[in-house]
Order: sequence, then C-alpha cells, then structure tokens
Amino acid sequence: MPRTKQKEEESYKFKIVFQDRLHWLPAPGGLFLAAVKDDPALADQDLAALFSPGELSASRGGAGARGWLLGRLAAKAAAGRRLKLPPAEVEVRSEPGGRPWSFPSGFLSLSHTRGAAAAVAADRPVGVDLEPWSRSLSDRAWTWSFTPGERRLAEENRCPFPARLALWCAKEAAAKSWGRALLEHLPRVRVAAADWPAGRLTVAWRERGGEVSEVRLSRWDAYLVALALN
Repeated sequence: MPRTKQKEEESYKFKIVFQDRLHWLPAPGGLFLAAVKDDPALADQDLAALFSPGELSASRGGAGARGWLLGRLAAKAAAGRRLKLPPAEVEVRSEPGGRPWSFPSGFLSLSHTRGAAAAVAADRPVGVDLEPWSRSLSDRAWTWSFTPGERRLAEENRCPFPARLALWCAKEAAAKSWGRALLEHLPRVRVAAADWPAGRLTVAWRERGGEVSEVRLSRWDAYLVALALN
C-alpha cells in the first residue's frame, strides 16, 4: 500500500475513534491536556490497531490493558497537537522505569481510571492524575497517607473539591512530574499549601533542595483532574 494511502487510512481510524470521545481540557499555555471517554462499542482490538508493534510491546496486559490503551490514546492526541502532527504519526513509548515519552520529542504524563483516561503533553516535565469525583478514601488510608498538617488543609472552609481525593490526586500528579512512583516515596511527598477557591495546591518533596510543584485542580464530567507543573 502506498505510504500516502496508508497515512490517510490511519488518520481516518483515529477520527472515527475520537469522534465524540476526545475532549480538550483547559491547560496553561504550552500544555495540551486531552481526555478520552471509554465506549463499550469499541473493541479492544480496535483500540490496539491504533498502535505500532513497538508501542504495544510495553503493554502489561491483564485487567488494566484497556485503561493502558485509553491512556496512550489520549497521549497520542495530546502529543500530536503539541507537535502539530496527526496522532497516527506520534509514537508513545516508555522509559525503563515506565515513564511515558513521545517520539519525535516531548514530555508526557497520563492517567487512566474507570471509564476514562487523560494525558498531558509539554516541553517540560508535567504530571496528571484522573479519578472519579465520587471516589472516597477510607479513614484508614486517610490517616496513613497524610500528615496531621495535610489533613488540616482538607478541613478548611470553601473547598469546592472532594478534599481528601484532591490531596491524593495532587500528590500523584506531582510525583509523576518528578518521575517518581508515589507509593514508593509517599512519606517524602507533602502537600504544603492549599488555595481551595482557586483550585491550586503546592506539593513539595520533603528533603532539602527538593522539587516543588504547583497542582491545578479541575472537574471534567464526573472526574477530578489534577495537573502538576514544575
């Protein structure tokens, strides 16, 4: 098949899949934040057909395989818009530690949860986390995961977000922007300040000279979105 014809067919496949499922969320200049809604009408093999063999080689399979595909699909859209390329021409690969990156170039972060996925593309490290707005943290997880000072932040007035979940998502997004897995470094990641009316949290690495991220919170449909900027 001629290369031009192949590109046209690949672009058409993405157009069909993205129709009414791809959403662009507000983000600061230079960042491109895409979200994709799952649809039972899309078979796993239809989603997998949108990726190269090299991309699919990083898939872990199992119960999380569909979320993995949706997350990389959102990443292709975000990176494509940043690079001014069709999504079909963007390769989403993973570093040895699992951190995603895009080819030809750029930083990526992605998140998937029940029914949806989100990804952000930028020219600098960023992080995103996506969770159902209704998700709750148990009292046990709340006391285990957060310091007394952090828990006091959740008790402040005028909080338009589910506070416990927002603090967790902020930590998750910040850790991703630093290239770290949150659960491996939870005691070192601290929410230092909260401006709830503005939907902004400050997250810091609890060591001298550590990183600091500003996390912006928003709601998309039935999901909480946390976007971390360094």
